[in-house]
Amino acid sequence: MSFIQEQRQFLKSNFNSSKTPTTSDQVKGVKAPPLQAPPKDGHLIIDLPRVKEHTPYEIDVYKLLTERRSLRKYSSQAMKIEELSFILETSCMIQKILGDNIASFRPAPSGGARHPFETFLSIQRVEGIPEGYYRYLPLTHQLEQLCEALNTNTVIASVNGQSFAGDANVVFYLAVVPYRAEWRYVEKSHKVILLDLGHVAQNICLSAEIVGAGACPIASYDQNLADDLFELDGEEAYVTYVLPVGKK
Repeated sequence: MSFIQEQRQFLKSNFNSSKTPTTSDQVKGVKAPPLQAPPKDGHLIIDLPRVKEHTPYEIDVYKLLTERRSLRKYSSQAMKIEELSFILETSCMIQKILGDNIASFRPAPSGGARHPFETFLSIQRVEGIPEGYYRYLPLTHQLEQLCEALNTNTVIASVNGQSFAGDANVVFYLAVVPYRAEWRYVEKSHKVILLDLGHVAQNICLSAEIVGAGACPIASYDQNLADDLFELDGEEAYVTYVLPVGKK
């Protein structure tokens, strides 16, 4: 079997093919991992306005779904904090928790409702939010500022020189936290995790269109640079998908 053929096997279901199925930590009675890492002491926390507290956007659903395109050219217009809040609320926010972190409901689907990811952002030109690097807190719908020294050259380098990312109002870095899924699905988790990220990314793309912006999902990025931006260890958490979002 060639290397490419071996790689193709990952795309197949392995839910019925495990020769030596592993007992999950959930079955063993291990407590579920937290749905969100807690913010660090001393970090700036920014409250985001809820969608229900400002005028809902009027949309033509057919037009939204058929005219969405990846956008690589952005205007110099600032994004409103309400617009960024809308994108985050409609893609990543935790709406309901079942049991002791057994599952969480969010706008995008996830295998077993485990949602094994954290959302990190580089932000510039968003009204009411200082430039910098941030983490989204889905439990409370807030942003945690990780660093206020934004470097657009580093952002561009993190996506292998794709310069349009440096013009985006916001760059979303979706980072996987594999154990959140492995706790239940063990070796069957990893394809499911990638499917989950695709669901989240599609919500980000569609929500961006609704607020007069556009997104461009990126699979080509520098793993070490992207992880270093947010001090991720590359083992228990690491960037897996990047989406620059900018106003049209």
